[in-house]
Amino acid sequence: MRQHRFLLAIALPLVLGLTLSACRPTFEDDIEEAQVEAARATEAAQRAQIIAALEPLNPLRYHHLDAIVRNEQRITADAVIWATRAHETLGWVDWPLELQEHVTQYADWIDALLVAFREDSAQAAAEPSKIVHALAHTFEATLEAWLSNESLPAVPELAGLEPPMHDDPHGGHDE
Repeated sequence: MRQHRFLLAIALPLVLGLTLSACRPTFEDDIEEAQVEAARATEAAQRAQIIAALEPLNPLRYHHLDAIVRNEQRITADAVIWATRAHETLGWVDWPLELQEHVTQYADWIDALLVAFREDSAQAAAEPSKIVHALAHTFEATLEAWLSNESLPAVPELAGLEPPMHDDPHGGHDE
């Protein structure tokens, strides 16, 4: 009888432990679930940053500035502020790997434009202004494709790159 009690005392917790462990997910399942949740949070944060970046990188901002630089050969008082804000925006976003080449190309041209603006040289700003204006449109389309889970366009070739023609002389926005 004493042996039965001893075996029962050992067997009961063992059976109870096995039963409870079968009902509870394994530690590996907990880790996998945490990794999935972390990946979702990372993607949500990237999406939010990219959506927030769309406004300061809006191509309509570039059209008017480009027209003044190239057509009137002058640099507006807010040009440095605008280019600095674009530069900062490109820097603070945690860009997904698949957008890195687009971001690098765009940032390089924003930086070139910023240098010309700081030197107050409309002549030096003309080419970067044209390229930034054109890249603004392609970059926006690339971001929209990424946000929509569509295939991304290739990084644009700069040879022959021109900004799109706008219907009215002010590109649909106020002076």
